[in-house]
Amino acid sequence: MKRVGMAVLAMAIFFGFSGIVCAQEKSPDVIRRSYSVYSTNLFQGKQLLKQGDFLWARAHFAKALESQKWPEAVAFAATASYKMNDMRAAEHYIADAEKMTGKGVFELRIAGYKALIYLKEGRQDEGLKALREYVALYNYLDPLMSIREVEAMAIKGMVNLSMLEALLDEQIIWREDEIEQYEKTGTGFYGRYGGP
Repeated sequence: MKRVGMAVLAMAIFFGFSGIVCAQEKSPDVIRRSYSVYSTNLFQGKQLLKQGDFLWARAHFAKALESQKWPEAVAFAATASYKMNDMRAAEHYIADAEKMTGKGVFELRIAGYKALIYLKEGRQDEGLKALREYVALYNYLDPLMSIREVEAMAIKGMVNLSMLEALLDEQIIWREDEIEQYEKTGTGFYGRYGGP
């Protein structure tokens, strides 16, 4: 408990001071700097999420959201909150992300984590409905055959939550990584088919 308290205190100090510096800036290129703060914190948050450091990952996503309120950071903040078992925050972030336009690549993450959140909260009917919506979206977007296992859970209504989380993470991460590879190099799965 002491360790978590110290981590929260360190985050408050770090992000508090950096927020003061950003708030005082009023130069003509504030938009560029704002995007720089967003992209740096988003990148760091994603790295921390991959490493399993969900508390610091969410803190970086929240910092990114202070400079730019875009669906990508909101969706990743929901993911980190879910992984921390903070369903209230996760549901809040997902609801915010769903209201945003321009979800694009992250629409699948939003749909998947919406289903996981509802199911983890014991809201079976809403969770299964959200899971069926995820399956429909995924079938439209991507080719991984593991969708059949997810589809079977949605149809039968018998969900193994830890297995479902692993399958959804695999599918979501595969899609996001493939799109990123295509955007950077024009190669990969989407490179063969002319884009997502």
